[in-house]
Amino acid sequence: MTTSTPAPAILVEAVSADCYGQVRGRLRELVARLGAQGTTRLPSEAELAAALGVSRPTLRSALQSLQEEGRIRRLHGRGTFINRHAVGIRANLAEAGAFLDLLAQPSVHIAEQRVVPLDAEVSASLELPAGEPGLRIERVFHAGDTPAVHTVDLVPVRLLAGGRDRSPETLDATRSTFEFVRTHLGRPVCYSVAEVRPVLAPPEVATRLRLPATRPVLRLRHTHIQADERPVAVTVAHVNDDHLCFSVIRSHLDERS
Repeated sequence: MTTSTPAPAILVEAVSADCYGQVRGRLRELVARLGAQGTTRLPSEAELAAALGVSRPTLRSALQSLQEEGRIRRLHGRGTFINRHAVGIRANLAEAGAFLDLLAQPSVHIAEQRVVPLDAEVSASLELPAGEPGLRIERVFHAGDTPAVHTVDLVPVRLLAGGRDRSPETLDATRSTFEFVRTHLGRPVCYSVAEVRPVLAPPEVATRLRLPATRPVLRLRHTHIQADERPVAVTVAHVNDDHLCFSVIRSHLDERS
C-alpha cells in the first residue's frame, strides 16, 4: 500500500496572470523543493490553484505536462504524487529550456551576430530556397568562468519584424533562442524537433569551449516551429557534458484524473 506524508503548506510564488508557462515553471520548482524535503504528495488542485492565483483548467494542463515529463504521478481518487527518483534531474532533454536556466553560475557571451546566406541543409529545414539571407547568432554559455555550451542560431531575415529594413546585427540576442523568436518574430516557438548525437568538437567549437580537438561533445540540432507549423529557426548546440549532463525521463502514464 502506498503511504505518503501529509500535504505541506504551500510556499510558491504566485504568477501575475493565468499563464500556462509560468504555472508549469512554478510547479516544477515546487516539486523539486518538496521532493528534496522528502515530501511525496502535492497539495490539492484547489490549494495549488489558489496559491498560484490561476484557474483550475490552467493548473490541470500544467500538472498534466509534469506528469508527461515523468516528474509526478496522478492517481484518480488518491491525489498527485512526486516521483522521487526524478527529483534530482537537472536537465531533461525533452524540455524546452534556456541554457542560462540549466547551468551553474551561468552567463552568456555573444561571439558573433551577422547576416549570412543559409546553406542547403538549414534552408531545407526551414523550407526555404538555399542562399536565403539568415541572421547567424553565435553564443558561448559559461558555467562560472568556464565555457560550457556553444550555440549557433540561424533565423531567416525575411521573418524578422520589419523584414529587410531592420538591422539584424543590432537585435538583442543575449538570452535564448526562444526569447529571440518571441520578441523579434512576434510569436513564440510551439515545439522543437531535435537530432542528438555525440561528435568530436569542430575546430572552431573546440577553440570557443577551450577543449582539445579529440574531445567529444554532445551535438543538439534543433528545428524550432511555431503554432502554424512554420519552421522559423535552426539551432546547433555543442555541449561539454562536464558542465551540463542531460537525462531523459520516459514516463508510463498513470490513469488521468
